[in-house]
Order: sequence, then C-alpha cells, then structure tokens
Amino acid sequence: ICLIVLFWKRENSSLLRKNSMAEALIDDPVYVAVSTDVSESRLTLTWALRHLQPKKLYLLHVHQPISINPTSSGLEQSEIDAIQESELTSSYEILLKYRDICVVEGILEQDVDISYSLANNVGEGIVELIYENNIKKLIMGAAADSHNSEDMVNITSRKFDYVTKHAPHCCKIWLVGNGNLIHTREGRFDRRGSPHPSSESLTSLQGLDSALVPYEEAVRGENDVSHALSSPEDQSARGFETMYYEQQRRGLEIEERRIKAEEDLRAEIENMKGIQKELEEQLYIDCPRQFEMFQKERDEAMKTTVELLRLLNLDNSESASHSPPSSFQRSVSNEPPPYFLCPITQEVMREPSVAADGHTYEAEALREWLDNGHDTSPMTNLKLAHRNLVPNHPLRSAIHEWLQEHS
Repeated sequence: ICLIVLFWKRENSSLLRKNSMAEALIDDPVYVAVSTDVSESRLTLTWALRHLQPKKLYLLHVHQPISINPTSSGLEQSEIDAIQESELTSSYEILLKYRDICVVEGILEQDVDISYSLANNVGEGIVELIYENNIKKLIMGAAADSHNSEDMVNITSRKFDYVTKHAPHCCKIWLVGNGNLIHTREGRFDRRGSPHPSSESLTSLQGLDSALVPYEEAVRGENDVSHALSSPEDQSARGFETMYYEQQRRGLEIEERRIKAEEDLRAEIENMKGIQKELEEQLYIDCPRQFEMFQKERDEAMKTTVELLRLLNLDNSESASHSPPSSFQRSVSNEPPPYFLCPITQEVMREPSVAADGHTYEAEALREWLDNGHDTSPMTNLKLAHRNLVPNHPLRSAIHEWLQEHS
C-alpha cells in the first residue's frame, strides 16, 4: 500500500507539473519587434493582434545610438550626449504611437508594454532581449517586394536569419511581410528552454514555492528511505522541475529590473521636458530686455550724432560770416540736410521714426509702405524683423529748429 501511495503521488505531481507548463505556454506574452518607422511595422503589429489575440503584448525595439566622433565633428562631449539623449527620447515617443494602435485594436493600455535596449546591431540586440526576458513568442517583420504576389513574397530580412540561428529553441518566431505570414519557426519545449509565464503566473509561482516547501521536505525524506525505488526518469523529472522554478525566479528578477529601467527613463524624459520649458520661459523674458537695451543704445547714438551735426553747422556759419556770401552759398544754406529727408518721400520729415532696420523714415510714409503689402526695408530690401516704429525725438527737434530758422 505504501508503495502504491508513493507511486500515485509521483504520477500526480508529474501530471500537475505538465498541466502548469502547458497553461504557462498558452499565457505567454507576445513580443512584436518594431522599428521607428511606424508605416513599416504597423502591418506586422496588426497581424499579431488579429491572429494571436494576446492577453499581454510587448513592443520590442532595439535602438541604434548614432556614433559621433568629438574630434572629427568638433563637438564637445556634453553636446554629443545631448544629441544622443534627444534621439533616444524621440525614439521612445515614436514607440508610444504603436501603443495607440493596440488600443484601437481593442487591447487595454495597461496590457501593452515596451521592451527596449541599446545595441549597434539590431539582430544581436533582439537575441539579447530574448534571453533576458525569456521570450517564447516573437513576431518579426520582413521587407517585401510589393510587385510579387502574396504566395511569392521576397524575404529580405537578414535580422530574421540571424535571430533564428542564435535564439533559444523554445522561442517560436513568426516572420510577417506586408501583413502576411511568410515563415514560422516552431518553438521546441525541451530542457534547453521553458515557458515564460505572465506576471500573474510569476506572482502565483512565489506562493507555489512556499506551499511546496513542506511537500519537498516530505518527498526528500521518502527518497532517503526508498532511494532504490527512484528510476532515472523520476530523477530527471525532479531535476527539470528544479530548473523550471529557478528559471521563473530569474525571469521575475529580470522583469523587475526592466520595469525599474523604464520608470527611470520616463523620469528622465519628464526632467528634460521641464528643463526645455524653463529655457523657453527664460528666452521669452530675456528677448524684450535685450531689445529695450538696443533701443536705448540707438537713441544715445542718435543724440550724439545730432549734437555733432549741430556743432558742425555752427562752425560753418561762423566761417561764412567772415566772408561775403555768394549766391551759391545762399542757395546751399536754404537746402535741408539730407538726413532731414525721408528716404521714401524725399521730403523733410515731420514725424521721423526709426524702423527695425535702423533707418529713419516719415512715420506715415513707412506705415503706407507696410500697408501696401511690403515686409522689407525700403533701404536694404531685407525683411523687417517687426513692424514697430520708434519716434526719433532728437532728430525731430533738430528738424523743428531748422524749419523755424528757414520759415
């Protein structure tokens, strides 16, 4: 009776183990390899969603960082780091578009996650992620010739060839091109690989380990008493069971590290957005200040110029008083200085105003110039930075004095 009971326990344990492994294989999360070109990988993702109908889906992506040599590029290391960080952020934001596609196809947002890595070779990066995450279901896309029929698709995916050669045998891989299944590499469940359970299975696994401790101790005691009854097949099954649970523990640790890395990346992205906002606000504050300083410096320069011109006119008038004026001198003295004339109307200005190009115009004439559809300087023919006019008070005073003297 004792021998029958012991045999029944072992057979029942083996049956439970096989059933749990089969359930884990069915609930394996689906990984879809996508690129930053959404139009290229959209059909691959859609095929996976509609044909496999996964409960949990991971967007698998390998980012290839751009290589910049500080010596040849002339950039500082900090500038290179900023460029690479910006590329990484842009790549991650593109991956969020795939999540929106999954939601449209009926997958809950919390059931879509991202598996991300950095590598110079995409194929090597995918294989590394397969081992790290114990991936059992992987869908990859292949470039296809649109002129061929669906039954004669031209496979041009070197990455698929590399991954199928180096991935573990327990990983099943589908190759999809133009939204059609091209090839399937069946996964083989043997001692070289084991199913990767979902997060719920990993949680239950911890409780199962705790529950099995008394039973394992009891079985260990029975093995000590009836070691002769243990066949090589039983010993192999127990070894495989130990290896299975050990792999699940490792998978749980890898999953926790991946979640932490993703949280750190999200925090870094939010930090970068905050810094960018601060810089934009600071720029918005500094620009008006710099424009105001420029206006003050320009007004001071104009005052100095007018004062020099006034002194020059006084010197000319004093020298002219010592000699009889000729008809030519009288005609010249009645002519207004050229800087009193508007460049547009060629008449003495009444309301001289400084435009964005630094030249002074009659305010009404320049407004009419702008209202007629011009956005360039009448003097330089370059585009004006703005349409604001600043009254030239020193020049207006000088023109007023000259008009009074010659009225």
